[in-house]
Amino acid sequence: METFWGTIVKNLNWTLILTIVNFALLVWILKRLLYRHALEWIERRRALEEERLKRAKEAEKEAEALLRRRREELAEANRMAGEILSRAEAEAQRILKEAREEARRQAQAILEEARAEAEREREEIITELKRQYADLVVLAASRVLAREVRREDHEALLSQMVQGLERRLLQ
Repeated sequence: METFWGTIVKNLNWTLILTIVNFALLVWILKRLLYRHALEWIERRRALEEERLKRAKEAEKEAEALLRRRREELAEANRMAGEILSRAEAEAQRILKEAREEARRQAQAILEEARAEAEREREEIITELKRQYADLVVLAASRVLAREVRREDHEALLSQMVQGLERRLLQ
């Protein structure tokens, strides 16, 4: 009689066993040689991607902070520009007001000077007219006294005197 193990060994499919052994050996070789290196490469790649993602997030945070700071600086610059503009407008208004006041003072001084000059000229003209009128009166009186005056002579003499006076004034 055959032994129990002997029967099993006869009935076994040695091809299946060799295939299983080959497969196990292949898995062990792959695990030992290839799988470990592939896992190390995948781990390095994962670490590298995590580092890149971390740097990208930090860069994004820095960019947001920089953008926020630039917006604040821009708002501050706009505020300062508005203040400068309002101060410049106020200064321009003040200068304009002072210029107007100065122009009014100068115009008033020129007007007063012109009035004074006109008054002096008027006084000079009146003085000159009085002098000329006195000369004419003396001349007329000397002519009247030099001869006998009739009414017609008197009117003609006055007419000549007025015409002479008008001519002198027009010159």
